[in-house]
This record gives sequence, structure tokens and C-alpha cells, in this order.
Amino acid sequence: MKSSLSLFERIEAASSEMTRSERLLAAYLTANARELMLENAASVARKSGVSPMTVGRFLRTLGYDSFDEVRREASRLSAPAELRIAGRFEQFSRSQGPVSDVRSAQLTQQIDALVAAHDLATGEHWNAMVRQVATSQRVFVAGYQTVRGVASDFAARLEYVREGVKFLDGADGTYAELLGALKSQTRCLVLVDIRRYAKQAEALASAATEAGIPVFVITDAYCHWARTYTPHVFHVQTDVGFFWDSTVAIVGFINLLMNGVIEQLGKKVGERVSRLEKLQDRFGAFLD
Repeated sequence: MKSSLSLFERIEAASSEMTRSERLLAAYLTANARELMLENAASVARKSGVSPMTVGRFLRTLGYDSFDEVRREASRLSAPAELRIAGRFEQFSRSQGPVSDVRSAQLTQQIDALVAAHDLATGEHWNAMVRQVATSQRVFVAGYQTVRGVASDFAARLEYVREGVKFLDGADGTYAELLGALKSQTRCLVLVDIRRYAKQAEALASAATEAGIPVFVITDAYCHWARTYTPHVFHVQTDVGFFWDSTVAIVGFINLLMNGVIEQLGKKVGERVSRLEKLQDRFGAFLD
């Protein structure tokens, strides 16, 4: 009897026993699920950096007889999203005038990436992240290289709505704030990382996991290392045809996380913001 589970659910169920190549492939399939209707096994192998044999073997492990079954599932996933994307693009075109073919394609891909990021903001792992970031006594955030600024901005904004937030820069070489904190304090770690992946990110995830600290990783479609340490991995699409990977969808996903935390905290947010505004007024933080 054929499984009724979706591609995402099958990947999640098999995640604990995946090889490195299978994790790489799983990350690509998860982040590009809507576009798989336009792919074949060979193109998926090439783009994810694995062999065609690995693709076939992995799909059979998940319970698919062929890539055609995955393509049909992707077709069902894609229909409503394409309608939404088309509507947004038409509205943009009417207001902005002619756009070059290349920029039009890039815009469509960025919108598609944002829609896919919204789709990630649901389910067991999403709920676990929102709950932990809202209720842990200490929340630590880390990001390196090109996404350091994104992670730092998230930590700064999160600190406005709840106390006990810390951006980890690793300058002391020990991460003592996270790993040396009192065990009586509940803690969690949010990591943002995209290729080329930072050695510090994997080392920190490993150390936090060993310490029993919940780890949540927001990353790109190709990240192969994160699921070694945590099931809470969110693969966001960053490859939209630009020279550098785009962080638009990552920022959008983090904004959804912020909103989810605010909703969970409820009136506590208003009370904290009110206290901070009084301090800002006292010290003249803003011009207005």
C-alpha cells in the first residue's frame, strides 16, 4: 500500500538515518519542492551535488517508485503558489513599468522563495522553535560571515520584545555565555548559516547539542551538516539568480518567527516595549 505521507513528512521520518549525501539531497528537495515538477533525477543530482544513483536509491527509501511520482506531487504543490506569484508580479509590473527578462525572472524567484518560506512556518518543528524562543529564560543567536548582520539584527529586534537575548559573536573563543551558563536556566540557540558554511556554526551546534540545549538552524537549500545535530532545520531558498545568494527569504522567515514569538508572549510584549520607550525618551535615543 502506497504511503499517504508528503515528501516533507517522508524526509523528516528518515532524517535520523541519512548519510551525508542523503542529507544534502534532502535539503535540496525540501527547499525546492515546488520546482521539482520541472526537474528530473539527473538535474536534481547535478544541482544537489550527489550522484543520480543516490537520487534513485534515496527516493526508493522514501517509498517512491520513480521520480515521476515526486514530480506529480510537486505539481499539486505548485498550482496555488504560481497563481499567487503571478498576481503579485502582474501588480508589480503595472506599477513599475517594463522590467528586463533577467530581472523579471529574479523577481519571480524571490517571490517564490518568500512563499516557500511562509510554507515552512508551520508544523511541529516550527511550533517548537516559536515556543522555545518565546519561553526560554535565555535565547542565544549566532550567524557568521555574510549572514552575521541578519542574525545580529534578529537578536536586537528580539531583545525589544523579551529580555534574556544575546547575540553570540564568539570573540572570547569559548561561547561561555551559552555553554557555561547555569544549567538551571532554560536556554535555546538559533543559528543562521548559508554557504560557504562557517566552521564555527557546526562546532557551536555540536557543543550545544551535547549540552542538551535545543538548537534551531535557519539555512539554505544545500546545507548538509545541520541535521546531524538537530531535527529543527529550516531550509530557505537563497539561490534566485543573483551573483550572491539572496537573504530576502531568510529575513522574511525570521520576521515570521518574530511575529510568532510576539503572539505567544501576548501582553508581556506591550509591557516591555512601554518600559523601553520610557528609557529611550530619558536618554534621548531618537530624533522624533
